[in-house]
Amino acid sequence: MKCKTDKRLPLAFASAIFAAALAQPVVAQEFSDVTLRHATGLPQTYPMVVTTTRFNEIVEKESGGKVKVQMFWGGSLGGMKEALDLVSKGAADISDIVPGYFITQLPLYSMTNAIPHTFMDPAAATIALMDVSDSNDAQIAEYQKNNIKPLIFRALDNFYFMCTKPVKTMADFQGLKIKSFGNYIPKLIEALGATPVNVIVADSYEALKRGSLDCTYSSFPDMDAYKLHEVAKYITDVPMGGIVAYSDSMNLDKFNALTPETQDLLVKTGREVTLWWNEQSAADSERAKAAMLANGVEMVAFDDPEALHAAVPDMIALWVTAMEERGMGAEGKAYADDLMAKYNAAAKK
Repeated sequence: MKCKTDKRLPLAFASAIFAAALAQPVVAQEFSDVTLRHATGLPQTYPMVVTTTRFNEIVEKESGGKVKVQMFWGGSLGGMKEALDLVSKGAADISDIVPGYFITQLPLYSMTNAIPHTFMDPAAATIALMDVSDSNDAQIAEYQKNNIKPLIFRALDNFYFMCTKPVKTMADFQGLKIKSFGNYIPKLIEALGATPVNVIVADSYEALKRGSLDCTYSSFPDMDAYKLHEVAKYITDVPMGGIVAYSDSMNLDKFNALTPETQDLLVKTGREVTLWWNEQSAADSERAKAAMLANGVEMVAFDDPEALHAAVPDMIALWVTAMEERGMGAEGKAYADDLMAKYNAAAKK
């Protein structure tokens, strides 16, 4: 006698397996349970720190509260010029690194921060830097050597000259003492016949008030944030290009010790916040300009903007020459070509 096969058995078996699967707890993403120490030299009132706050809130929410960020504002763990050491040596997990302060350690990374009058579309420069940070082997190796992992990049919109008296002509620049920093902005200022004075933005107010500075070379948000309009009422109405101001960078060893899900969350959120700030930056610049105009600042028409631009040296060429002097000529030229190709492509979009 033939046995009859119960055709319901496979279906019943499958149903039992499915029910058992449903009974199992859903495996949550394996986020690290960690509190990250973030040191910044900036005050909590500085406009661009909204990016830091936004990053922290998204990371905490998306990780279900497992990843937290403990903030140390206003240089309480160290100022902007200590930031690289703080992060690379692990005294802080994250800090705001201005690469132009660390040209010796970060010669490639500092290009978009150090050279003026080059990035007339600062948001495009930020996108280009994000791209080379992911794809350029020399840039990646430089980060690894310094034990850092940049997460958030920030565009700083076009710089202008803000002075204690109107600057309307090329002749008006002669002999002026103008705020400077880094290795390349002094060359721009000298090319205009003025004298560069190395002053950090936080000290610009007193320097302008005392007369040890005649002008600052800054963006509208920095001018407004540090109330420079109280001591200097004239802005020469010629945009001189922006920069990638700084990054929130993480200790690479600490980053690598986190779970893959946590690493992915930090990188993804950093990119999202970078692109979000690109959308906010120009509007923030206009906000700051309007606030200063309402406080009596005057936008001064320059008689020959083309002559002003023509007087400025080719900053990319100067940067490549400096790289040659460091014995990194070929590497520097290849990096500059890569970054500028990405910048030009992003600027056209």
